[in-house]
Amino acid sequence: MNKYTLNIDGYFECDGARFIPVGANWWPASCGVELWQQWPEDEIKHDLDVMVKLGLNSLRFFLRWQDFEPEAGVYNHLNFERLDMLLGWFAEHNLAAHPSLFVGFMSGGVFWPQWKEGRNLFSDPYMCERSTAFAKEATKVIARHKNCVLAIDQGNELCCLEDSRQAPPSAVQNWCSDINLAIRTEWQNAIIISGNEQNQIQSDTGWRLDNQQDCDLLSMHAYPVPGWHSVAFDGMTDLFCQSLLPFYTRVAREFAPVMVQEFGTIVTFGKKQQDSYLKTILPECWKSGSNGFLWWCLRDITGDIHPYSAHGFETTLGLIDANDNVKPGLEYYIKFCKSLNELPAPIESKNAIGLYWPKFWWNRDVPENAGNNPSTNTSHLLIANHLLRTGGHDVQIVRGDLPLTGDVKVLIITSINLRVEEAEALSEWVLNGGKLIWHGVDNETWGTAYKNLIGAVPVDYRAIAGPRIGEIGGKNWSFNSFPRGKRCEIETRGADVLIADQDGNPLATRYHLGKGTVIAVYPTVEDMPVSVSDNPAKRDEWAAWYEAMLVEVEK
Repeated sequence: MNKYTLNIDGYFECDGARFIPVGANWWPASCGVELWQQWPEDEIKHDLDVMVKLGLNSLRFFLRWQDFEPEAGVYNHLNFERLDMLLGWFAEHNLAAHPSLFVGFMSGGVFWPQWKEGRNLFSDPYMCERSTAFAKEATKVIARHKNCVLAIDQGNELCCLEDSRQAPPSAVQNWCSDINLAIRTEWQNAIIISGNEQNQIQSDTGWRLDNQQDCDLLSMHAYPVPGWHSVAFDGMTDLFCQSLLPFYTRVAREFAPVMVQEFGTIVTFGKKQQDSYLKTILPECWKSGSNGFLWWCLRDITGDIHPYSAHGFETTLGLIDANDNVKPGLEYYIKFCKSLNELPAPIESKNAIGLYWPKFWWNRDVPENAGNNPSTNTSHLLIANHLLRTGGHDVQIVRGDLPLTGDVKVLIITSINLRVEEAEALSEWVLNGGKLIWHGVDNETWGTAYKNLIGAVPVDYRAIAGPRIGEIGGKNWSFNSFPRGKRCEIETRGADVLIADQDGNPLATRYHLGKGTVIAVYPTVEDMPVSVSDNPAKRDEWAAWYEAMLVEVEK
């Protein structure tokens, strides 16, 4: 019987009572990734003592594959004994252990046994065989400690590996399934997660939210570094930056339970900046459905070893300093952790604005995809979420691969392409009273289903010929981006012209369909604020656009 379980709502329980994992990711300060080779026993025990003193309850740690299987099929039994010993110390400290099996990508370095010899982890039959064998061998040891293991993590940020991008998505999914089967061969009821980050959403790495085979929950990692996202922002005090991790979490939660398994500020020297960031993202991630929070990482790394010598900032990310004190600006994390037991589980707002997630999001080996690109679509959703929340609206994700219901009264399509059957399903939803705002109507799928939904047709393709300008809500709006680089000349077939450009061509139309209403906007609206997303003043002016659309769709 597992001590830790997931309940029907996707939250952890410990011996049947509510349990919220709060803690950190961990390598010892003195040796970092060389833990299993150097094995600083006193330091390890001291760190576990510190975790208890901080009031934290969970620690994620990592098995570096080459330390346990230095030669193919030959295991280092000393390091498996050390793993067994470490888990015993977790039990003594009443800490939840969260072991991660495959360390490929870590702190800017890539770590594999030498015998991998360039083979692809996911698609090479020999590597798949060795992977499943190692997962079984590690789980044999881990399963002896069911009283202290929170969940088994397949590996750290496997979606960041070139192997993931080079292997067919089906190979990644099969590997995921095979690893989970190997784990459950040794521990039937193990809770399993795969430790991935926002590239599960913003690029197609094979680690798709809807197809991490047999995992019990999803993870989300993200940090306030502009180059690591599909959009730019202006530092961690920028409200747009502070909206990203909560939104990624909300998206993942639409597919499965989700843990914020890795997060941090990266720059740990700015008290004001970190405090502002944490005070926003942590409550919002909770509201978005996260069932746990693990900081990266417990301590700064002091050892002068690879990969830290080449990636110096990776040595400075600790929650606590050398004297075991929480760093200035990070105190709110501890306060937040202690407050969670008093917080009720979040409830979805009944007045949330829906943001549409298309039936086919990922695009590798998916001929059914209607031309959607995960990176572009992610930037569109992120900016729309921020601008709607700037206007005081709650937001939720509406999946186009599931039946549309009346739970969401207003739905926005953020310049995302729809297949014919999606347009048909939306027509039925609008007929029954739904309010739809569709930005960036795709001109290459515009057939009968689109005409029936929006009450308008294209009659010609025109040059963009500079910004198209139209007025609504007492403000002129300028557009220079249209779907697939084509600007259509529009004629209405039942719809009214809501906005016309300087030449009189419709930029937006409104169509009353059955009990509902559709506003179709022909430029790719989200491209405009995305293009200035690191300029808060210019970017946030576009919140007024969404407010105007929300007013007009109710008329």
